[in-house]
Amino acid sequence: MFDDVDGPEQKTLLRLLIIVGIGLPILIEVVTFGSMMGHHLTGGTGGEVAPETPTAEPAGAGVGDPILESANVSARIDAASVVTADEGWEFTLTVNVTNTGSDPTAVRLDSVTARNGETIAESASTGQLPVNQTADVTKSWLLPPGERPDTVSVTVFVYPDEGSVQSTQYTVALGDIPVSNR
Repeated sequence: MFDDVDGPEQKTLLRLLIIVGIGLPILIEVVTFGSMMGHHLTGGTGGEVAPETPTAEPAGAGVGDPILESANVSARIDAASVVTADEGWEFTLTVNVTNTGSDPTAVRLDSVTARNGETIAESASTGQLPVNQTADVTKSWLLPPGERPDTVSVTVFVYPDEGSVQSTQYTVALGDIPVSNR
């Protein structure tokens, strides 16, 4: 088979072709295997930036968020928690209220609705707040076991000098409130 190869140039060319013929497929297999192992071990994408998976923003208010859009008060959630217990999950909400209107106001937390649709109607109020005064209102509701709060019903009362008390009711959607065992 190699009887007709004469001279050193032809032998060098023949050796080079044999090395390329065997070495190139081996090199391709090593690079492919190394790339697969790199992806498997590091989760890498070969230098490409993987697009981020969009994370759904929790709909609703959480701690630190304003909750009322009334011209008479400014209110924000100061604290919110859900604590598990055998008899149910206790949802506690604290709202900081400032009277920003020109008449005395009050804010009442009326009821909470769980994600299963059950409404627990118990209330707590700031009491009447003079202009530019701030107060906190805190209320706890016992939700069914395993349930988290979905909305809270809030009523704003305005006490004008002349005239009757005006009230406006709001339904505030709540975001993900942390659950703990305490």
